[in-house]
Amino acid sequence: CENPTNMTVWLFENPIPLAVALVAIACFFAWRGRSSGSGRELIIAGIAALLGISALAVGRAVVTAGEEASAVVEELVMLAEEAETLRAAELFTPSAVLNYGRRENSGVAIEAIRSALASLAAKNRIDSNRITRLVFRTIDDKTGEVELSCSTSTARSIGAVPTSWIIRVRNTADGWKIDRLTFESAYGKPPMPTIW
Repeated sequence: CENPTNMTVWLFENPIPLAVALVAIACFFAWRGRSSGSGRELIIAGIAALLGISALAVGRAVVTAGEEASAVVEELVMLAEEAETLRAAELFTPSAVLNYGRRENSGVAIEAIRSALASLAAKNRIDSNRITRLVFRTIDDKTGEVELSCSTSTARSIGAVPTSWIIRVRNTADGWKIDRLTFESAYGKPPMPTIW
């Protein structure tokens, strides 16, 4: 997979630092231009301010693969919380795999994912859930990846269970779908397939 360009990360996915820097430059040159009466510095200030506003507009207009992946994962979490297991299963490709511990570990097929999702409507019904970390990145123009951590209480858990996941989402003929779900940890340790 390709690495995303700096433009993808700093302009499309997170334009705020660039926009803030450009507005700060605009303020500096506007202050200097007004103090000295220099029209040139006021023009530089105007250009910097325009570029800062443009950076925000472009960042808002362009949706990257990482942002698409984040939206799919947020929908998955919402559906899991509501025990909408059939709708949640539709977010996966037919060839999706579930890995336990590390993404390099051998994966199990979509049937295991469907079974795990089905448990959310029964013995693993979610009582409460809080996303503690959601970080997305663009891998290439058709692939995004999300690192997700949650603190979840279920019908059979004693208290909240901290979990960590890596979810890869690809743009398929059917839209953005999850093709790899890695269950990294539960209680800070690699989970076993018997967790469900």
